[in-house]
Amino acid sequence: MLSEHLPILDRRGAPARAEAVYREREVTDAVDLCDGNGRLNPAAVGWSRRPLVRANLAGHWLRKKRWNFWNWIGPEGVFSVTLADIDYASFCAFAVTDFATGETVRGGSHGLPGRIALPEHVERDVSFERGGLSYQNRIDGNDLRVRFSGTATGSVSVHADFAVRRPADHESLNVVVPWSPTRFQLNSKHAALPCDGEVRVGSRSWRVDPQTWFAVQDWGRGVWPYRSFWNWGVATGMQNGRLLGINFGARWTTGTGSNENGILVDGRLHKVMEDLRWDYDPASWMRPWRVRAEHSGDLDLVLEPVAVQQSKLDIGVIATGGACAFGRWRGRVRAGGEELAIDGLLGWAEEFSHRW
Repeated sequence: MLSEHLPILDRRGAPARAEAVYREREVTDAVDLCDGNGRLNPAAVGWSRRPLVRANLAGHWLRKKRWNFWNWIGPEGVFSVTLADIDYASFCAFAVTDFATGETVRGGSHGLPGRIALPEHVERDVSFERGGLSYQNRIDGNDLRVRFSGTATGSVSVHADFAVRRPADHESLNVVVPWSPTRFQLNSKHAALPCDGEVRVGSRSWRVDPQTWFAVQDWGRGVWPYRSFWNWGVATGMQNGRLLGINFGARWTTGTGSNENGILVDGRLHKVMEDLRWDYDPASWMRPWRVRAEHSGDLDLVLEPVAVQQSKLDIGVIATGGACAFGRWRGRVRAGGEELAIDGLLGWAEEFSHRW
């Protein structure tokens, strides 16, 4: 039975700590996220290895949040694009961070809600053409074709043309998180996807090599409370000949009996069914971040940042802010009874709060 009450929040807008370990249900058949009244369908709650839930959101004026977010990360830097509609507004935003210099350039186009087509299913084409931005993310056989052109702050041109190679039978982490029958979130996380092509930022050109560059998708559809707070982290890439993608989160799922924690090894997902402990210094984002599974010991990683993206927006009724630290992870994970050493795996860790 789903509770009608939203989780207790701490002073930063984060759910208070609850029992760390629980059993999550694996969803194995296609299902709708919502019932005919726009409330959460209990049959959708759980996790799956592939996108199986149709995000048929309806009603809940101003509470619906939809986004398609991608990070493409390699030794030289990270390129990201977000398409989103948060009921108040819609936007296409992009950012590029150079790890050698720590410099970040950004750009975007913001407007009224309803102007961006964001489908109910994960495996669909998306595109945006407006405000000097051109972005296509299209399915091309088993791959995704990404083309982007735009101008960032300081009149810096950004162009990208590459393919996201999706290995056969590569699994993903898909979760439905229930705060209540009227507040819930569907996330589809895809990691460790090799990329092949080029990113150009001003006069710089990065060769996107499938041995060293990897794509991560965060696809989200849900009905959110007005205030929210989260941590999210990813480690992705090749380690000793193994293809790894580690996804971990905190705060926003606490007390729901669900989480977004999972370890992907050579395309096979291993679900981590416990809350993780995060230790970091919000007064100094460049200090190490540590994330660990205290109960099972299946995960103990430390991020050594090389660059930080920070953002803040406060226009009264809407506010958002936080930091994302990029760098290399070191430590260990355990999946399927196998212990794997992590030494220099690319990724990030972030803290964000929202009033939206």
